[in-house]
Amino acid sequence: MTNEEIVQAFKDFDKDKYSLIISSTSSENSPLTNYAPFVKIGEDYFVSVSQNLPHFVNMAETKRAHILIIEDEATADHIYARKRLYFGASCDVEEDTEKIFKLFDERYGDKLSFLRDMKDFKIVKITPEERSLILGFGAAYKMGVDGQLLNKSISHS
Repeated sequence: MTNEEIVQAFKDFDKDKYSLIISSTSSENSPLTNYAPFVKIGEDYFVSVSQNLPHFVNMAETKRAHILIIEDEATADHIYARKRLYFGASCDVEEDTEKIFKLFDERYGDKLSFLRDMKDFKIVKITPEERSLILGFGAAYKMGVDGQLLNKSISHS
């Protein structure tokens, strides 16, 4: 793949994915993993999470998470080489929620519209840092926060 094709693959990877996996840790470094539907503005992801759940508390307190967006195993060519995008991220509770809820309505229709009325659900903004994209065996790429391709292969040595 050319550098331009790889950069485009980073941009397009999540377009047909509807949830992401969130790994976080508590202030005592206890790990937790969950998932959530997402919407995106630019490079930032937004999830709606109940403030009563531990993963919201983790993201709100530590302001950190690790994100995985992965190809469905039913459509993968090989179970061990599922296409995936992952990155460390900073997290912030978003105050301007109406525009985000509108994006959820556009992307998911009525399926998630009930979240707007649930007062415990908050919007968390997830801002990616350095990202890795795996498109198969020997096809692993890294991109910096500035959108520049860092390298075209991750060594297995």
